[in-house]
Amino acid sequence: MLIRYVILVIVCMAGGAVIASGYFAFISLIGIFPKLLEKVKGNRHYMLVEGLLTYGAVIANAIYVFNIRVPITIIGLSVLSFFGGVFVGCLVGALAEVLNVFPIISRRINIRRGMPYVIYAIGIGKAIGSFIGLMAYGL
Repeated sequence: MLIRYVILVIVCMAGGAVIASGYFAFISLIGIFPKLLEKVKGNRHYMLVEGLLTYGAVIANAIYVFNIRVPITIIGLSVLSFFGGVFVGCLVGALAEVLNVFPIISRRINIRRGMPYVIYAIGIGKAIGSFIGLMAYGL
């Protein structure tokens, strides 16, 4: 029985390493991560943040593979969801900046002065959609 758990740990760590490698290869390829850290003035902590993201991917993979139940209250779930949303939002914003999405959109739909309002509307729409999804499907 012990050998099965040892093999499962090895497979889990290898899976986490592969997932993290693909994730960081994607981020490095389009330069999102350095741009995101530049925005928050965290360039000197690049290796720390990269290591934390790698550990997070490995731990999440271990939780998934071993089917570990993590007891968490509604407040803990709210905090976790908030920080997950902030991370995804920052990542999307950095991706949009790297790919120059907003200048291209503003030229195509001929918006000059109202672009900040479009960005706010996208954020508010995403928040309202998340809230409706939460209310419709529950926790």
